[in-house]
Parts: sequence; structure tokens; C-alpha cells
Amino acid sequence: MKVKAHLDVDLVALEAQDSITLMLDLTAPIDEATKDRLGQAVQIVLDRSGSMNGEPLESAKGSLLALVDRLAPQDSFGLVAFDDQALVIVPIALMSDHNLPSLRKAIRDIPSGGSTDISAGYLLGLREVSHVKAPGGATLLLISDGHANAGEQQPSFFADVAIKAAQSSVTTATIGLGVGYDETILEAAAQGGGGAHRFANTIDEAVGAIAAEVDDLLDKSVLNAVLRVRPLVGTQGVPEFKILQRFHTWRDGADYVVQLGDLYAGENRRVVINIDVPQIAALGLCTIAELTLEYLNLAERQEISVTLPVTVNVVPVDIAAGRVPNPIVRAERLILEAQSEKALATDEIKSGKAPEATNRLKSASAKLRREASLLPATDERTAESLASILNEAVIIDNLAEFSEFERPEFSSKRMTESYSNTSRSKKFRNQPSEDPTHSEGEAI
Repeated sequence: MKVKAHLDVDLVALEAQDSITLMLDLTAPIDEATKDRLGQAVQIVLDRSGSMNGEPLESAKGSLLALVDRLAPQDSFGLVAFDDQALVIVPIALMSDHNLPSLRKAIRDIPSGGSTDISAGYLLGLREVSHVKAPGGATLLLISDGHANAGEQQPSFFADVAIKAAQSSVTTATIGLGVGYDETILEAAAQGGGGAHRFANTIDEAVGAIAAEVDDLLDKSVLNAVLRVRPLVGTQGVPEFKILQRFHTWRDGADYVVQLGDLYAGENRRVVINIDVPQIAALGLCTIAELTLEYLNLAERQEISVTLPVTVNVVPVDIAAGRVPNPIVRAERLILEAQSEKALATDEIKSGKAPEATNRLKSASAKLRREASLLPATDERTAESLASILNEAVIIDNLAEFSEFERPEFSSKRMTESYSNTSRSKKFRNQPSEDPTHSEGEAI
């Protein structure tokens, strides 16, 4: 894993409280030799309620049949389907132990049913995947097109369950089909479970989303990444840290612990942390924290621990006043700050205030462009930061068009997907188009 730590500024003023931004830049290793990779567990939880009847369910079945063909003998596969109750369609087992004709027939024969009890399916899926110990980790993929109208219906329930599962090395990823599903539940499960949340509006998008998620989960190269931030005690106090993204975070004594989850090969994740630095009474270099990243490298099949110091240079006040922020860190923080506007706009759309949401998003995009105009692309670093800000501005512009011209249920789901993944620095390798015209076609 390539691990780099950047501060927006590394100069702080003598005997003055300060606030700085730390960005940890992670890139997962790429392993070309995948034939003998560690076995992974893939647990599918599929909605088979009445609204899935017809092409949505048939397309999902086709995607799962393609998934089965891609799994290696050392992988485990299981399938739970749910409507108003949950059923084990395929008990989870090693692919080498499955009877493949029977497995494929079980998938093809899944019928549509009645109402939608997402919690029943999710809990049964988690119970099933707990029966196997996969050295390459486990992923539960929850696929639904409906609102929960039976069983547990609070997003907080799904988030809490997903967090506990992630602590037992089970990642939860979700795919919402069409415009009738409950994005608050599926997003909460993905956020708590460390996986992606994808929205598929059409049949083609659904097939692509399932295939893309399978690509990611079968191409994992880092498992159970955890970041530990340890403040170092100074004579004038202890630095305070705030994780600016929506990772599951807790305190372990004085340490801050951040659950990052799994990364696919080549995936780049950036963790952004605000640090409130207390007064420091001596000039010169001062180490204010230690970062320790722990993870399982699947290619090397070993646990890795990397520790980096966070060091600032304490200088006189007049010198600190002339510091210039690192443009890449500045850009990442601006993009994260814009996510709060997406969340507020989503709430406005759901409340019937689409014009207010549109104006909010346009203002957020304009702010990003103003900030980008202050970053001249004089070198590769500033060019990268400029491009990332402008790319986010384009995404927000397109979301504004969705809120202005599309159905509210469509625009809120597209916005939730964007907010969910960007606010956790989760990038898709196969990013859905943000072109407003892409919503034309056969909806699920």
C-alpha cells in the first residue's frame, strides 16, 4: 500500500492556537497474480418482492449467474432472497463444494413474491455469511427495488447492524434498483458496512451496477484497513482531531480509531482530518501525533502496520502568516465541505422544495469554481487539485439539473448515491454517467 500524509500547512505560529488539515493518501496495491488469491465469501441478499416481478428480477438473476461463473473454487457463495419473509436459496459454501447445475437452477427458479421485509433478508444473509471463514474477507451485497413495508424500517437499525458486521470482517454493499427503493435504508447499510451504495435507474444500469460491484469485491487487495490516530501530549495541551468523512470512528483511550474497510486493487482513498493544535511554547519541529495504518495485504498474505509521525514546524508569528496551503489538501477539504450541501439539498427535494435544492446546488458549484480560480495550475500538484475541484463542480451542476428537471424520487436517489460515496472518499471504477439525459430509457 502506498501511504502518504500531507498537511495543508506545516508551519504553526509560536504560542498560538491553530487549526490545520491533515490528508492521508492511500493507494491499494495491484497484484497481477490473481489465480491463487485468497478465497472470498460473497453473500447475495436479493429482493424478490412483487415489484421485482418480470425483467428486474430476471436481469438480477442473469447478473448472479454471471457472478457464479467468475468465482474461483476457493471462493464461497450464498444467496438469500426475501419478500415478506427471507429464504435461503443457496446455502453459503465453497464453490468447489457447490453442485453447479443445481446452483444455477436455484438462481433461475427464484419466483417473485409479496411485500418487502429488507431487515429479514439482511439479517438472514449476515447469519449465513457468518458460517464461513474466508481468508480474503466477506462481502454481503444487498439488492432491492422497494421500500421496507415489513420488519425493521429505521435506517439507524441497518447502520448499527452493518457496523457490527464490518467489525467482524463483513463488508455491506448495496444496490438500489429503480426509483421505488428506500435510499435511506440502503445508504445507511452501506455507510455502516464500509461498502459502496449504487443507484441503478434502468435495467442496463442494474446489470452494470451488479457487475461493477462484483469486479470490486473480487479484486480486493487490502482487507480490514484501520487507521489509528494517537495525539502526543504537549506541555500546553493535547491536539484535538475531527475526521471530516463519514467513516465509523471511535475512541480507544486517547487514540482515535477509524474503520476504513476493504480496498480494491489500485483504489485510492483519502482520509481528511481537522487538527486543532494547542499552543506550542518552543520553536522548531514538533511531532503532534502518530498515525498507524493496519491492514491485511491479500497479495502478500500478511498483516501490515505502517506508522507515520505528524510533524509541524513552530515558527514566529510573522513567518507563519505567510504560509501557503497545500492545494491538494485544500481541494479535498473543499470537496468534502460541498457534500453537506448535497445532503441538505436531498432533504429539500424530499420535502417538495426542489427549487430551493436546485439553488443550493448551483451555489455550491459556483463556490467550488471560485475557489478553483484561486489555484493557478502552475505545476502538476495544483493542476490535480484544480481538476478535482472542477470535476466535483460538474457533478454538482448535473445534480442541480436533476433536481430541476427530473422526478424528485430520481434526483434524490442520484444525489444520495453521490453524497454517500464522495463523503467517504469511495470512488467507482465504473462511475455511472452524471449526464441528465441518461435517465431516459426503460426504468426499473
